[in-house]
Formats: sequence, structure tokens, C-alpha cells
Amino acid sequence: MSFGKINLITPPDKLFNLNLGYLLIKPAAKVKMQFQQILSQSMDDLNVYIYDDDDSDVEWMLSVSQQADIIIVDIDNCDGLTRNFISFLLAQPNTFYLTNDELTPWSLISRNRIFNLDWIIETLGKEDEDEEDDEQDD
Repeated sequence: MSFGKINLITPPDKLFNLNLGYLLIKPAAKVKMQFQQILSQSMDDLNVYIYDDDDSDVEWMLSVSQQADIIIVDIDNCDGLTRNFISFLLAQPNTFYLTNDELTPWSLISRNRIFNLDWIIETLGKEDEDEEDDEQDD
């Protein structure tokens, strides 16, 4: 059993390959820790794009959002500049968001609200099963 290679990519870099890609936008420390624990169990090669606290290259974030397979936005941790683009990001079907804000009706834009990252384990498990099925078919 071997674990997959994880490529950590931050602005201004980009990586073009066929790996499953995650984009984390302004993740809080708790989200980073949970994501790290989940990825430590991954058997796949993955790209993890991080748009973090000190980042302000919105052009990079929007560009990478178009190539990432899964986008996770921590709305409560977003700065004012990033908040200007949340509606656009939430309108993407592959964007999932975390928030404690019960007043802003984000659910009108997206029903992909999450409360933790546990569902990623299921996603990664399905990827592993699909690869095993493909190997058995060969």
C-alpha cells in the first residue's frame, strides 16, 4: 500500500496535470488541520491549491477555481476583497462552503453548505474504488 503524492500550490504558481485538484479559499486553522488529516489517508496523487490569509491575487484564485475539481470556501475567514467574489464562486456546482453566518442567505446561491470536511473521505474512497475497478477490468 502506498500513499499518493500531494502537490501543495500557492499563488502565483499553477500546476497542469490530471490529478484531482482541491482549492481551499481562506481556510481557518481548524479547516486546514481537518483537511491535512484527511489527505494523510489518501492513496491518490492530488493537487491542493491554497488561497490563504496573506493572499490577495484574486486573478490567480479565479483562474485556479476554473481548473479545480473541488472548491472549499471558508466564508467567515474571507477578507473584504475575497468576499466580493463569493457569489461567483458559490454559483459553481463544485464549490462547497463553510459558514456560521445564519443571516446572509448563501443558500439562495448554493445548497452546497458543509459543516466539516468528512464528506471528502467518502469522495476519496469512491475515487479509490473506481481505480480498483478499472485495474480489474484491464
